[in-house]
Amino acid sequence: MKLTVLLCSVLLLALPVLSQEEEAGTQFPEMDDMTLSEETEPTVQPEPPVPGCEQYEEGVCTREYEPVCGTDGQTYPTECVLCMLNRNKKQQVKVGQRGECPPPTSTVS
Repeated sequence: MKLTVLLCSVLLLALPVLSQEEEAGTQFPEMDDMTLSEETEPTVQPEPPVPGCEQYEEGVCTREYEPVCGTDGQTYPTECVLCMLNRNKKQQVKVGQRGECPPPTSTVS
C-alpha cells in the first residue's frame, strides 16, 4: 500500500513537468523551420524628426529643461529654443535625439 501511494505521488509530481516540456516544444513550432539566411536586408536609418516649431510661433519659450540634441551636435535646452534659433539664424537643424548630446570623443596622439 505504501509503495502504491509513493508511486502515485511521484507520478502526480512528474506529470506537470512532463506536460510543460510538451507545451514548450509546441509553443513555437515555426522556430524549428527558421533558418538564418546569409543575406540580411540593410537597416534604413530613419530621418531625424523635424521639430514641431509651429507650436512655438508665439516666440516665447518656457524655462523648463527638456534637452534635445540637434543634428548639428549641439544640446538645446528645449525643442522651443531649437526652433527659435532655427528661425532667427535661418537654419534647419533637426532633433537628432531627445536628451543631451553625447560628449565629443577626443583622440589623443
